[in-house]
Amino acid sequence: MSDSLERPQLAQARVSVEDGVVVVTLTGEVDLVNAEEVRAALQARLDARPAGLVVDLAVEFLGSPGLAVLVEIDRDAARQEVPFGVVASTRAAALPLVLTGLDDALRVFGSAPEAVRSLRTG
Repeated sequence: MSDSLERPQLAQARVSVEDGVVVVTLTGEVDLVNAEEVRAALQARLDARPAGLVVDLAVEFLGSPGLAVLVEIDRDAARQEVPFGVVASTRAAALPLVLTGLDDALRVFGSAPEAVRSLRTG
């Protein structure tokens, strides 16, 4: 294997709370290797019943397993009556959502502050 090939950075999560809304910022890559770990981390935040849950996709790559996680969390958030939104401000995050039509199925925002405001006001 060539030394010029770097192992991709798997997703890292940073969590903050703004006006009672939990914002989980994901960086790196969300793919088959780590989608279940990402799902479990988001589910744990959702199960705490916050005023809202925002996933800020500051990722370099979002694969189909990551898209499936977003759909699952959206479904579970609706079942628990927790407002849920996704921030897709980069091409790496927005393009997969647009190509799959999930930008119409999920509440997608251009920034975390916009998402927090929207989820807090209904």
